[in-house]
Amino acid sequence: MKVHLAPFFKQTKNYVLCSLLLSCFFTPISISGQGITEVAPNAEAVRDTSIKNPLDQKKIEESKVIYPNFKAPAYNNAKESYAIKDVPSPRGNGILGYVSDPKDLIDASSEQRLNRLLFELEQKTSVEVAVVILPSIGKEIPKQFAVELFGLWGVGKADTDNGLLILTVMDQRRTEFEVGYGLEPILTDAVCYRIGVNEIVPNFKNGNYGKGLISSVVSIREFLDNPSVIQEVYGSSIVHQKDDSYQWFHYLLFGYTIICVLMVLFYYGVIFQTQISKDDFYDKYNRLAELKLGCLIFLFPFPLFFISKMVKKRLQEYRTAPRYSKVNGKLLELKNEWAENEFLEAAQILEEDLKAIRYDVWVTEDHSDILILEYEGKNSRKYSDCIKCNYKTYGKKSSKLLKSATYTSEGERVDYYECRNCNYQNEKKIIISKKVKASSSSSGSSSFSSSSSFGGGSSGGGGAGVSW
Repeated sequence: MKVHLAPFFKQTKNYVLCSLLLSCFFTPISISGQGITEVAPNAEAVRDTSIKNPLDQKKIEESKVIYPNFKAPAYNNAKESYAIKDVPSPRGNGILGYVSDPKDLIDASSEQRLNRLLFELEQKTSVEVAVVILPSIGKEIPKQFAVELFGLWGVGKADTDNGLLILTVMDQRRTEFEVGYGLEPILTDAVCYRIGVNEIVPNFKNGNYGKGLISSVVSIREFLDNPSVIQEVYGSSIVHQKDDSYQWFHYLLFGYTIICVLMVLFYYGVIFQTQISKDDFYDKYNRLAELKLGCLIFLFPFPLFFISKMVKKRLQEYRTAPRYSKVNGKLLELKNEWAENEFLEAAQILEEDLKAIRYDVWVTEDHSDILILEYEGKNSRKYSDCIKCNYKTYGKKSSKLLKSATYTSEGERVDYYECRNCNYQNEKKIIISKKVKASSSSSGSSSFSSSSSFGGGSSGGGGAGVSW
């Protein structure tokens, strides 16, 4: 039997040709300048993923926010120096805002921008921020002034203590960041200091006060929105694109080495200058104690580890170095923590127990001269000098909620303060602002507390300051 295969092969060939023509017709293709390129079968799923400018998107979102009518307090332009009670508050009857600028050092547009930025921040995070820029506070220390002004105004919400005060004193060329208890774990001293150095100092030196404050507020807001930006705040983030070669690593290592060398030279120079200075050991100790390494020791552990060890060693040497009486020239002996109690007052011993202050007692062998040196304690920020006995034993004891705040009425809270030495007591009544309902950005509505004061927050002295 003879089988004819020619018709079969011819029919198969026709089927193959038809299949090829159909596949070419239904397969999407794209023609480029170099030739024809086939597109993946799931080409319909490929879309343009280009994102619009984030700043443009941010402006669109901001345009949906309904801002209140900000109104600054009345200023006395003739006044040149301010006490704490005289500082105009940006909150009060008929007053609404976040900025107190008696000398109008911030232009109107920058002040409006600050109010809007801080309004948005409060709406999103409930954080309250007050910005104060004063011509002078006399002989007052800006840090202590900021702590007391923070407590007087009660910046921040009472239940979370999430307030921030940015105080600038023009004649002392000093800006302080005073942080509430609730923000201290987030806006650490190092973070506040770096923001001040990066934003406040360069702008204020050029007289751009509004720009410097706006940049600082933007950095703070970004940090609160996304804690990962801490790397940008520290100014040490270096991002490189992935490269198959190792050439980028050589440049990075070289740059890192140069920075380490410069840092070692700088810190060693400070240590050496302190060592050869003609100051006494106590002054050398205080001068070297101000040399803070902070987070840099984690970014540059190899060089700063040894610098840190050197600083600790020098501090111990300055504190325990032999001292001689300035009265009779006799050698002084350092008493231990038990023996020194014989020469300390009961209030000073209490200060040590509270760890507000540390004392070193030096005594001559015949007790003809006694030298008592004072050092900062671990809890020095929690206590302040009592106005009655002048010892650093005055601090917050407790708080009592008198009335909870609602969406329709304000609340009240009393903070009780007591001196652990003389039992002097004081209390401060804090007005808690009304609760604020969450706003919806999609509907363009916004809510804001029109309370005549801040929320009643407290500060423990956290934060940092910069001089410009």
